[in-house]
Amino acid sequence: MRTLAEVRDEPMAADGLVLRRPRPDDAALVHRGTHDPLVREFLQAVVPHRDTAAAEKWLTDIPPMLWETGRAAYFTVEAAAAAEPVGWAELVNLDPEQQSAEVAVWLLPEHRRLRTAKAALRLVCRFGFERIGLRRIDAYAAADNMPSQLTGAAIGFRRAGYRPALFRSSRTHRLHDAVHATLVPEDLC
Repeated sequence: MRTLAEVRDEPMAADGLVLRRPRPDDAALVHRGTHDPLVREFLQAVVPHRDTAAAEKWLTDIPPMLWETGRAAYFTVEAAAAAEPVGWAELVNLDPEQQSAEVAVWLLPEHRRLRTAKAALRLVCRFGFERIGLRRIDAYAAADNMPSQLTGAAIGFRRAGYRPALFRSSRTHRLHDAVHATLVPEDLC
């Protein structure tokens, strides 16, 4: 298994998208995303940045530190043709012993299409499998977030279980039941 530090500057591209490490100039993307009601409802621990300067500081400090320590890999998802940020992806809870991680992806509202969501999720999973040698990637989607469940299933995630009251919404603070799905390299399509 390769470390995140070894692959930190290797962007990956496919299906009209580029997956790359975030930069401070992605602050507008991060600011918008952390204020998006759907992102905040269906992802845990999303703290809305008060402005783009706060998002820029976070991008300068936190993602590089997590990459360097091997704890998480955060990515900006770009539309390749326009070099325009369209979303965010992350591999968190990296476990070198189990060769596993958990994935999450969000897109800006104007880019939320099944084709784009599938391409972004597939790309971050490919990064995990091909670049750092993961053998399993887990995903948790709120039970009432059918688009996320369908996106995962479309690229090969298999339902592995149901977890009552697994996570708390960042927006409403209500507990969401979650569907747990898992993906291995052989099932990625």
